[in-house]
Amino acid sequence: MRRLLATIPLALAVSATMAASAPAEGAPEAPEFVPGEVIVGLEDGRQKLVELPPAVGVGEGVRELRERPQVAYAVPNYIAHTSSVPNDYGLSSTAGDWRLTQWNFLPCGSRCGQSAAPLAFEARGGINAIGAWKKLRKRGASLGKGTRVAVADTGVAFTTRKPGFKRSPDFGAGQFVWGRDFVNPAKGKKGHGLPLDRDGHGTHVTGTIAERTGNKLGLTGLVPKTQIIPVRVLDAQGFGTASDISKGIRFAAKRGADVINLSFEFGAAVDSCSKVKSVCEAIKFAAKRGAVVVAAAGNTNGEPVAYPARAPKVIGVGRTTKDACLANDSRTGDGLDLVAPGGGYPRLGVCGDNDPLFGRGEPIFQLTFSGPGFTRFGYPSDYEGTSMAAAHVSGVAAMVIASRVLGPKRPKPARVECQLEATARSGAGELGQAYDSVSFGAGLIDAARAVGTRAPGC
Repeated sequence: MRRLLATIPLALAVSATMAASAPAEGAPEAPEFVPGEVIVGLEDGRQKLVELPPAVGVGEGVRELRERPQVAYAVPNYIAHTSSVPNDYGLSSTAGDWRLTQWNFLPCGSRCGQSAAPLAFEARGGINAIGAWKKLRKRGASLGKGTRVAVADTGVAFTTRKPGFKRSPDFGAGQFVWGRDFVNPAKGKKGHGLPLDRDGHGTHVTGTIAERTGNKLGLTGLVPKTQIIPVRVLDAQGFGTASDISKGIRFAAKRGADVINLSFEFGAAVDSCSKVKSVCEAIKFAAKRGAVVVAAAGNTNGEPVAYPARAPKVIGVGRTTKDACLANDSRTGDGLDLVAPGGGYPRLGVCGDNDPLFGRGEPIFQLTFSGPGFTRFGYPSDYEGTSMAAAHVSGVAAMVIASRVLGPKRPKPARVECQLEATARSGAGELGQAYDSVSFGAGLIDAARAVGTRAPGC
């Protein structure tokens, strides 16, 4: 064993894409880690990706590398995947008044006792983006201007510079800061690939955060004036390695991200930060540089909150339905900080008559790919999950920063999280079922409250 690994210098970082090792989405089981690869952390703080000889297994390689004196840690290159859940597949090429479709942005209104009479458009599970926008405009604050949100995902349909790709028609060229592709970094500007979406997930997530409004096209995003940093860390099937993810998070922090959205989860094998130390260290690095890190809690009922959502310095987000009930497969427990709209069904027997046996839950709609290739766009009805929920929290976090509700200076991440949690809805009648912190964290995020006044202690 030592003889086999002696030929691998730790100074050499060997990069690899996911294409050969990750199965297509919908396969029975995803691999837990990339065969033949080990992430090595050195005592001097550097991180290297080591490729093992074909005859050496990952477990054997990890054990031997950990024995080397200059090695601080050695772990498999674990694989994460998107935190959206497939639903009934259906396509719509047009959208009317966004309020008819985007229930997730509506006020709770009379359903929560917030108004005397029912409003024309309201939903118990909405986050009241309308109220937040009104407060921001009245205050003279923009809808996210001056902030940057990094979306570390499957990429974003943000440019037409590559043949076979188009920018989503509801994005503007000026909305984006140059990002990077860590899955296939060999080509592009300064040797780095364009972080273009080949799946649709990243474009959908970005739409919730920053789709343009007032253009008579498509739907709307929470903070259309923010700048998006597209960071591709997941492949065309929605899988990504810990190595690529950690690099992407550090890149986003260095690019000045105020918020970093992580709408993906590692599998059950990753049950502590020690398994994905490179990712957790990257998150600490980002938080130290002032970035609010938001991650999806995961979509498997009965299992604990997934990493990276459960990691320190991360806002872990579960998902709720149109009726403000916990979605049937949203993860709960330690590491769950907030919930937000993610669509789907509630858990059976806890939220009225909305039974998955007799109908379907409401998904989250945003403009993304709606056919073969990467040039057709529409409003697929199959997007729901904690991926979508995390995007709502990232958008509202950018709202809070842009609103200056916490003061004129850029607030520290802990203060932003404090404001989001202190203003979340958890009172009597504000949710579709009885509140408990295990299921809802601090509660359902409320955009209008979050940008209203500074909460005590924040």
